[in-house]
Amino acid sequence: MRIGQVAKLSGLSTRTIDYYTSQKLLPVTRSASNYRLYKEDVLQTLERIKILKNQRMSIEEIRKVLESGENEGIQPIMNEVQSEIQCLHKKLTSLEEKMKDVPQEEKRKVYHTLETKLLDVMKLLSLM
Repeated sequence: MRIGQVAKLSGLSTRTIDYYTSQKLLPVTRSASNYRLYKEDVLQTLERIKILKNQRMSIEEIRKVLESGENEGIQPIMNEVQSEIQCLHKKLTSLEEKMKDVPQEEKRKVYHTLETKLLDVMKLLSLM
């Protein structure tokens, strides 16, 4: 796939993909016409990068995770994610107690924010 196709399918800009390539996060080859060519599995790698970025990981940390293989080197990240889940659960419990008297629309906004964070964490765990 060429970079434009990867950008369209991944939802990322060509500039972002080019940056990840320059940082050695994505393998790339060149065509005879000098176009950058990416393998089909680059989309899965990009999804993994997006999730790791959402966990506030640096490019260097992401590179280490990607280079370590499927499960190696991920334990520290999983520990951090577990801690974050516990923290979010405590916050949710506390908020539920405090929100008994809050209007329903405000409750939806808070729950949506927490749900989004929890889904990001769950997505990260599913890729490991």
